[in-house]
Amino acid sequence: MTALPPRHDFGPSAQDEADARAHARFAATQDPVALAAATWFSRRGNLDAPGQAAFAAWLAADARHAHAYAQLQHTQQAVRRIPAQVAARWTVPPAAPAPASAPRRHWLRALPYAAAAMLLLGVGAGGYQWWQQPTFSQSYATARGQRLTVALPDGSTVQLDTATRLHVTLYRQRRAVRLAQGEALFQVQSRQGQPFEVAAGPLRVTVVGTQFSVRNTLDHDDSLRVAVQHGHVRVAGAQPDAIDLLAGQGVTADAAGRLSAIASLAPGSVAPWREGRVTFENVPLSVALAEFERYGDTGFVVRDPAVARLRIGGSFSLTQLDRFAAALPQLLPVQIVRSGTTSTIGMAPKASAQAPSMQLPQNKYK
Repeated sequence: MTALPPRHDFGPSAQDEADARAHARFAATQDPVALAAATWFSRRGNLDAPGQAAFAAWLAADARHAHAYAQLQHTQQAVRRIPAQVAARWTVPPAAPAPASAPRRHWLRALPYAAAAMLLLGVGAGGYQWWQQPTFSQSYATARGQRLTVALPDGSTVQLDTATRLHVTLYRQRRAVRLAQGEALFQVQSRQGQPFEVAAGPLRVTVVGTQFSVRNTLDHDDSLRVAVQHGHVRVAGAQPDAIDLLAGQGVTADAAGRLSAIASLAPGSVAPWREGRVTFENVPLSVALAEFERYGDTGFVVRDPAVARLRIGGSFSLTQLDRFAAALPQLLPVQIVRSGTTSTIGMAPKASAQAPSMQLPQNKYK
């Protein structure tokens, strides 16, 4: 019988130990969730049934797992969509062959995520940067008394009311508007995979395709308002859950983003300023006069708090204030005293300061 040479188990070599230490240092600097996601991502095409079950269990174990994996998928999609001439600028030249005596880093072979991570963090980093760059960015503003209609490159239309400022940014995967002040009506062109979001103070309004108005007058009357004419929008404020608005519905919010209950809208009450009108629904006279002032000087002055609290409603022309002034004494217990360019609205003689509110018939005074 041929004798076998004695076995010698020398354990890991010094190089193996160095590789293990390098691997540990590398892993310690990485997000463990991201590393796990990259590992699963690189193995996605070679999973057997037990592996697929383990992957599904990992995804379900924590919402962060699914999010990290989705980020890798999103970045890969971005890389695939990079135009060839753009990708060429980020192509990494092949490294020179390593010397034959160079030690092999065995821990790299033990990291199946390495190839995917290098792709997505190398070429992918440039691709993700390209994907996130805006394709269009523009600010728009109207002066007091001015209105403006803007056609956006995506086919959507924005109508700006008086004293309105907003900024539009279009990306490849989303469309964003920040309404800094005033009111705007949006006619959104539906685009699959490109949601349209309007930010107004603490509110976020997200749609796919619809017509709706958003008002941000926090600096004027501490209010925000969203009104839907057609379609369906989702409004997020301070509450944990967003609310859905359908056609003919609206909601208001305060500066903290606290949303009111959903209200039904009267026909024609969404952005009536497009027709040169303003609509009130049982609001204090002071609020109605302040709304007129947003469009220009009115000359109206109210010095009596009791008069300011009287409530009024109806639809009025923005360009015919004389008719509004003529209607007031018929609707409220007030009188108007004119002096030069100033019209002082005061309580009528013998009128009670607690007079009931009166509703002006819709469209009566044009």
